[in-house]
Amino acid sequence: MRKTKSYKLEMVLQKQIVKGDYALLDFPAERKLAAAFNVTQMTARKAIKNLEKNGLLRRQANGSVTAVRPQGGTVAFLAPTFFSSHISTLQKTLFAIAAEFDWQLRTVLYMHWDDAVIEESLERFDGVFLYPVREEMPERLTNLLERTKTPVVALGMNLSNINVPSFLNNPANATELIIDFLKDQGYRKIDFLLTQPRGTGNNHLVDSWQNHLKHHGLTGECFEYPVESYGDSYAQAHQCVSELIEKKALNSNCLLGATMAEAIGASRALASYGIMPGRNISVGAILKSHGGVGDYFIPSITAVEPADHGEALRQYLEWMTKPRSEWPGPMSWQGKSGHVFAGESVIPAAQLKSTESQQ
Repeated sequence: MRKTKSYKLEMVLQKQIVKGDYALLDFPAERKLAAAFNVTQMTARKAIKNLEKNGLLRRQANGSVTAVRPQGGTVAFLAPTFFSSHISTLQKTLFAIAAEFDWQLRTVLYMHWDDAVIEESLERFDGVFLYPVREEMPERLTNLLERTKTPVVALGMNLSNINVPSFLNNPANATELIIDFLKDQGYRKIDFLLTQPRGTGNNHLVDSWQNHLKHHGLTGECFEYPVESYGDSYAQAHQCVSELIEKKALNSNCLLGATMAEAIGASRALASYGIMPGRNISVGAILKSHGGVGDYFIPSITAVEPADHGEALRQYLEWMTKPRSEWPGPMSWQGKSGHVFAGESVIPAAQLKSTESQQ
């Protein structure tokens, strides 16, 4: 049987509604719908009426129609508009968990703390996972988060002080694990590179590195060149390490980055000057994510991999399915102890081969 244009349009719109495409968007008027799909208004009207009949659209008093919330619910993953393997990993995990609950996950990107999509998401979604940007949150938004009835969970930053449950999946002992590993490889000087933007969640990385060096009687130099919010830490690490080499100010045989961005950016810069990570110098990172880009870099990057966090995220989503209930768990959840992923970028200190650049 030949499918009519109205039927084909109806199937497309049904899929969009069920997948939560209109969680933030208003359902288009007949005229706009007809123009978008290159059909007549009569065809668009027929498709809309069938969707109303099937309970997917609801007619308002003013004559407009709105999409009915998908069965189950729709949760937003609010993320800043910059690349991060950590964000990508969390997105994939949340998508899979939402499917277990027969819920829809929608990724919503925001440009800054005052972006209108943040407030819209808090109003329109059944729950929100918020990946905060590393800059000071305006008072208007903190007040909004404190009074919203929508369940919100912060990812990667502690917002428990404003009554937002916070998921800090990185192991609390990550710095200790990686420094112990490097010490066992024979390194007595472990330099530190930080290019992440200044703000909550970064200062403790430098403090932790210093404290653990002191505890073991080790030394190290800190190279701190933070980018502005939304800046590119990969490019910043590459540029800064290149400049240090040019100035002959990098006297390292073991360089530890705060995250994978520093380790990869630094490794590329080192290689450009004939200093090969995993051969002439060891390069590592404190933090990595499951299946992140560091695993596939050449050489693969040594870093601390967190324990699986699927169960913790599953508990947060289960809470979101219970309207107006209070979060029953701890306001701040710290990741379980991880383990060191021994990549090719770190070799025993005794096996390093000197280069002309290092002499």
